[in-house]
Amino acid sequence: MSELKDILSGRISGDEAKALAKLDYKGELFQLLFDSDKRTSDNSAWVMTHLPKTADIWLTEHQNTLIDEAMNTTSTTKRRLIMNLLDRTTFQKESIRTDFLDFCFNTMLSNEPVGVKSLAIKLTYAQSVHYPELLDELNTALQMMEPEVLPAALKHLRGKMLKSEKC
Repeated sequence: MSELKDILSGRISGDEAKALAKLDYKGELFQLLFDSDKRTSDNSAWVMTHLPKTADIWLTEHQNTLIDEAMNTTSTTKRRLIMNLLDRTTFQKESIRTDFLDFCFNTMLSNEPVGVKSLAIKLTYAQSVHYPELLDELNTALQMMEPEVLPAALKHLRGKMLKSEKC
């Protein structure tokens, strides 16, 4: 077992996660994202969320693999963390994945935790911005969300998105 895997298989603090992200472990962290041990894979995702902004291009290069894992993982924690990573990537018009777009639309209206739903809204927008008809669909979905029953974070994001010029 690698030294990094040993570290990630236990409890790590926020300071430790930030320190690990500053080291050149991107490739190994990415591999450990798929480890069979839930704590190791969740911790790997958490450390990756602390990667410097300079890693955003690298994350974009791995976007499809991250999308696959976000849609297929059984760990809500890992899903939220990977969606945070995906929020740092660039979605190109010619490479929008309809399966992930559908996943985001469904997730934003699901019973997932608020953090996952918020990220689903952001990621739906990031993909839809290239297509006016998808923005219309997003706008309709946001209007269907009843603000009086939404948690504060979702209510705020919903209002912000509906006020946006493009949505």
